[in-house]
Amino acid sequence: MKQIIELKHHSHDYECMWNGIEDLYINETGESLPDGFFFLLSGFGSFCYRKTDKSDLKRMVALGDGRTKHMYAFLAPIAGFTYAHHSYSTFERALKKAKEEIDAGHPVVLGALDMYYLSYYPKLYHKEHIPFHYVLMTGYDDDQRLICLYDCGRTQLLTLGYDELKNSMNCSYPGLSSENTICTVRMTEKRSKNQIASEALALQKDHFLNPPASFLGYKGLEKMIRELPDWKKQLTKEEYDKILLNMVTFFGTVPTVPNALKGIAEPDEIRYRGTFDKMAQMLVEIGTDWLVENGMVQSEGGGMVRSEESGMVRLKEGGMVRQAGWVEAADCFHRCADYIEEISTIIIRYLSGNGDETDHFPSLFTSLLEQLKKGYSLL
Repeated sequence: MKQIIELKHHSHDYECMWNGIEDLYINETGESLPDGFFFLLSGFGSFCYRKTDKSDLKRMVALGDGRTKHMYAFLAPIAGFTYAHHSYSTFERALKKAKEEIDAGHPVVLGALDMYYLSYYPKLYHKEHIPFHYVLMTGYDDDQRLICLYDCGRTQLLTLGYDELKNSMNCSYPGLSSENTICTVRMTEKRSKNQIASEALALQKDHFLNPPASFLGYKGLEKMIRELPDWKKQLTKEEYDKILLNMVTFFGTVPTVPNALKGIAEPDEIRYRGTFDKMAQMLVEIGTDWLVENGMVQSEGGGMVRSEESGMVRLKEGGMVRQAGWVEAADCFHRCADYIEEISTIIIRYLSGNGDETDHFPSLFTSLLEQLKKGYSLL
């Protein structure tokens, strides 16, 4: 048996759990999306600081929510799709369900997968376990014993043998997925990227500036800043170092231990900026290319007139307007990226035994907080 679904694919690294769903959205609506659009809108604004003395990691610091199921739950009703995760006790049952979806004309998200078994990533293949990757399955061939898929990091249609797929699906990662998990998706409502951005950013703004608990949003960051000077007194060096290692790992574009801390004398392929730089880039793009929707009317000369409620301003180019607040916010988040990169550099040097500048953390995180408050208030 053989079946394949023709689909347009857009590639963009570091958003694997969303890339396939973005492909489905793009094919359904005809919209083009900024890089990392769904990923950034669903995980941004979720700062969290928890004291977890009973666990191995005594302090948990998260700049955003990267938990796949939580991200899907947040954005699905906003972006106009429904989804369901299906986890199975065996690979064979998961593959059977995935093939049924393909037969019905529905591509299916597979994952989490362990990239150790993905041969089209030669730097990782049989070298490094990264058990939180996702792909979009678009077909299968039983005679050749392989699936067809699109991957966020590759532009072309790829294939993966059943044996390698079975090995890659035999992994789990807390908060992301269990072994042999697939996700079925249905696009149910056509919503423009501007509608999606407006609603999602408004909610994320509220989450950060009006958090429901003291460990979330700006309150959680303030609490962490107050407690930072006491970490070394309250914790052993091993516990303290583990917290910093976890922080810098998740400050990366993807969660990866910096090369210097793995004993690799090569530059990192990713940057440790908390993805604030990616968010800033996306805000500039959607803020500048915002098409006329709410409260905007076309003037006789073909330009756009101001809407006081939406904060729009006139541009010379006909049909294109700038959402001034979003673009201003982007400047703030660029500065946030700089602060996180400086903090990451201090952590890497400290954990490498190249000096201790961790006493700068309170002032750096305070500067970060100031820019975050300003940035979110502009959204």
